[in-house]
Amino acid sequence: MEIYQFIAPAIAIYYIVKVVDGLKSKRQFIFTTLCWLGFWILITVLSIMPHELSTKLADLLGFKSHINAIIFIALGFLIVLSFYLSSKLQKLDTQMTSLIRQLALDERRILDLESKKNLKIVSKTRNKDIS
Repeated sequence: MEIYQFIAPAIAIYYIVKVVDGLKSKRQFIFTTLCWLGFWILITVLSIMPHELSTKLADLLGFKSHINAIIFIALGFLIVLSFYLSSKLQKLDTQMTSLIRQLALDERRILDLESKKNLKIVSKTRNKDIS
């Protein structure tokens, strides 16, 4: 056995524990947790049995080389993750824009109410002074 076959599973187990802990403390969503769990489990399996799994994946996907199959799967995972993060970022941007607009409208309403209140106080004071 090679040294990476001991180190990679140890690192993966550490991150699996962190991901599950993040889900328990509600810092992560279920979909994100499942993606990371799948990734770290795949890393663990690939490090323990690199040749067997990569050869089976290459045969299943129709690649001649098992290295090409691993690179293809990794690129696919990164593209899907990039798309997911991009859509989340766009959703957050839309929510932030909506919140900022609502805050600006609320602030304007508050300023208008305060100015009306101040005008009423000034007019009452003037009416008392005139009488």
